[in-house]
Amino acid sequence: MATDFAPVTPDVLRWAREAVGVTLSDAAKRTGVSAQRIQAWESGEEEPTLAKLRALAKLYQRPLSVFFLPKPPTMFDAMRDFRRLPGHADHSWSRSLHKVYRRALEQQAIAAELMEEEGETPEFVVPKGTVEMLPEDAALLARQALGVTLASQFAWKKPEDAFAGWMEAVEATGVYVLRTSDVPMEEMRGFSISTGPIPVIVVNALDWPRGQVFTLLHEFAHLMLREGGLCDLLEPESGQGRQVEIWCNAVAAATLMPALAFLDNDVLRSPDTRIWEDEVLAQLSARWGVSQEAVIRRLVTLHRATSAFYIQKRAEYQAVYAERREEEKIKRRQSRSSGGPPPYRMAVRDRGKPYVRLVLDAYQRDQITSSSVSNLLSLKLKHLAALEQEVGLLR
Repeated sequence: MATDFAPVTPDVLRWAREAVGVTLSDAAKRTGVSAQRIQAWESGEEEPTLAKLRALAKLYQRPLSVFFLPKPPTMFDAMRDFRRLPGHADHSWSRSLHKVYRRALEQQAIAAELMEEEGETPEFVVPKGTVEMLPEDAALLARQALGVTLASQFAWKKPEDAFAGWMEAVEATGVYVLRTSDVPMEEMRGFSISTGPIPVIVVNALDWPRGQVFTLLHEFAHLMLREGGLCDLLEPESGQGRQVEIWCNAVAAATLMPALAFLDNDVLRSPDTRIWEDEVLAQLSARWGVSQEAVIRRLVTLHRATSAFYIQKRAEYQAVYAERREEEKIKRRQSRSSGGPPPYRMAVRDRGKPYVRLVLDAYQRDQITSSSVSNLLSLKLKHLAALEQEVGLLR
């Protein structure tokens, strides 16, 4: 029987692999051929069989028809070269980060399309800033746009409540907030997408809730600059990227801990600006809903602590964070073995309430089919009733 070969476009085949961070060796393993054979397909020297192409399409997460386009498409993911940790000179992304980034882009496009079909136009009210602006001034604009009062902030007693409160405030500005636990913390704490009809922020759910709060506001500052960013565990060592990251960190800290209110405290009026007791730092951390590390950084900025003290404490915190992450990994493995959170709750966590509500509303108006709902939310239909209750939409 004759073998069916697929006359693919070589450049498209190579683009599809590189766009999701798949190496030649990984592609070779998935198709059961050599890396040299994959290279031959990508150079046009040979053509893959239809069966092998289907395997690659599944690996690259692309419809089969894409590979027959005359050139690589640019409409659905022109990847930006966000920064990585020092030492990663190739600036390559892991496959998991590519996947999460593409999910964010696709969700952004789907939401805009659903709104357009209803005659709505996506709107967002993120204030505009520049790196030349004083972080304190930019933070004032951010806080006004978010509408979070000090009374509301102090009422969030649990770290999870603080993140939920800030997330709701960010979402109220028209920004979509997504979360993921598929990317290691060392690679990404969060990222933002400023291009397109709807600004998007993605936060790494593997981080502690207080860390997620800071990342959320850090990425909101990126959106104020009308540019996306990727936040990992370290700032760039030099260049424009370092200036932007320092500015975004400062704006996030000033938004979370406004100077006048933060300094209006008997403890902070103390003349000793060199040493801060752990108990006091813990109290400030709990009151403002941020990490102790963020508290110290804010104290340094406001000339109430020294850089040397911050460096010393940060090293201590990093050691504790590393130990706790290992403990959390064990807990997550145990949680998965026992079933973990219900799927409908994970759908809301990963995609955000505004998007879930938009999809469910379109379904209730017969704008999309039940199978479309299942695909758009990656959720079985049997969970829809619980999902509607979770986001406050009941038939």
